[in-house]
Amino acid sequence: MKKFIKTLLVFSFLSSVSYADAIDFKIFDFTLNKDNGKNFVKTVNQNDTNASDNDIYPVKTTTEENNPVKSLPDIEVSENDGLYIIKIDTKKIGNLFQPYYVTNLTTNKEVFDKTNARLVINAGFFDPKNHQTVSYLTLNGKTILDPHNNKNLTGNKYLEPYMDKILNRSELRVLKSKTDDSLFYDIAPHNDPVQRGYELLHAIQGGPALAPVLRLEEEFFVLADEEGKIISQSASCLSKYARTLVGIKNNNVYFVIATKSRPITLIEASEIMKAAGFSKAMAYDGGGSVSFDYRDKDIHIISDKNETARKLKSFWIVLPENPENK
Repeated sequence: MKKFIKTLLVFSFLSSVSYADAIDFKIFDFTLNKDNGKNFVKTVNQNDTNASDNDIYPVKTTTEENNPVKSLPDIEVSENDGLYIIKIDTKKIGNLFQPYYVTNLTTNKEVFDKTNARLVINAGFFDPKNHQTVSYLTLNGKTILDPHNNKNLTGNKYLEPYMDKILNRSELRVLKSKTDDSLFYDIAPHNDPVQRGYELLHAIQGGPALAPVLRLEEEFFVLADEEGKIISQSASCLSKYARTLVGIKNNNVYFVIATKSRPITLIEASEIMKAAGFSKAMAYDGGGSVSFDYRDKDIHIISDKNETARKLKSFWIVLPENPENK
């Protein structure tokens, strides 16, 4: 175990130098600035009140290079050289932020068009061969997607010794108060109980947890031998790829989308999210699955080398505000 930790620390040092060391802790609201033409300065407003081998291609935005995208107050989007920060003001959004799933795999953009959502972001892991989930999804208090139903997963003899770790990967949770219906946002391993006084309303599992601690081994994203040598990895976690990350700060939800021009390892992702001040953070499916669509500013990030979007299983969406969705 000590040898494994030492190996991981070496990976961490080598991979985090060009990212976490560039973080400046001035008090801004996720301002993204260039640092010596290579690195980013990323900061969070401390007074805030409330993988695969495919590439990612930003298709259309209304922003000029290196300029933030100004958005409506309840959803704020900033972009700098392919790194997007999406802040969701949960107090203003309320229950319009929720999971979405499909029976047969479909693209982020198809969900965006079908639901007329303001925002759609890729989420959990899935099996492209049988269209079954690898991640739990809870909607309105009911488990809708359960990886136990994926026989390709549960019947895999190689994964059998590690199944408990896979099934207990981290998830983003929306919790509802039992007393006043207020919403609380959390990131926790799937088997962890919810906070006292709350009930689970929505959740989508992904992983691994990135903050307050990185849980690569605990969630079976890396496997090391007795000498501490890493012999396998999931989601290309130690390689640089596009990533979909999510963090919580002051009960607001932030998605961090690292696209083709800013590929990162999950160790780098952890260093970034910790340094940015997130109380809790985790990753979702990465690589060619990374995609989001934002209606307010006509932003569409798609995946795959042929500039076509990968078909996915689960998503986080912000529904349009109308009487049916309140």
